[in-house]
Amino acid sequence: MIVNLLYKKSLVLHTKFMKNFKIVALTLLIMFTIALAGCGEKELPAAKITRDEARTGGALSFVYDQNERLITIGGEGEIVQFSSARETKNLDEGTRIGIRVTAPDENLNVENATLKMNGVKYSSGDFLAVVNGQKQRYFEIQPLVSEVDKKVAFTICWDEGTKEQTYQIVIAKGTRFMNKNGELEEIEKETK
Repeated sequence: MIVNLLYKKSLVLHTKFMKNFKIVALTLLIMFTIALAGCGEKELPAAKITRDEARTGGALSFVYDQNERLITIGGEGEIVQFSSARETKNLDEGTRIGIRVTAPDENLNVENATLKMNGVKYSSGDFLAVVNGQKQRYFEIQPLVSEVDKKVAFTICWDEGTKEQTYQIVIAKGTRFMNKNGELEEIEKETK
């Protein structure tokens, strides 16, 4: 009788343990799956970067160092033109420069690509260009730049399992900026 009672008690404990074990195992499996979704460890080559089709900002020098993922725009005496909201697809007016960023590999599934810029995250490839209803493998950005804000960084994850890539746009020394009235902004004095 005591053996029978101990046997029943052990069966109850075993059943509870297995139920809890299954819950914990399932939870860990779900967490692991979520952790794998999104960016990962696969290294990709740098994206192809050119000026945007509209050449937002005007006729400016453009240098792209793929190894450093650094885009330098402008130069001594060059002027970033003022852009109205109409010219930049209803973005805030101001001095903007435009670039086109193209995925580095044609075999990537860019449907879930993510872009982070200026503290905002764009996901599900919603920032990608759309032509005839089809998402493309590139996007264009036209960040605001000024005498005070001469650097813009953005980070992209092209496909699940790939490493994020961070790029920096820098306005070259000596570049000037046009204001809304067509006049050049004052050059900010360097402090020593």
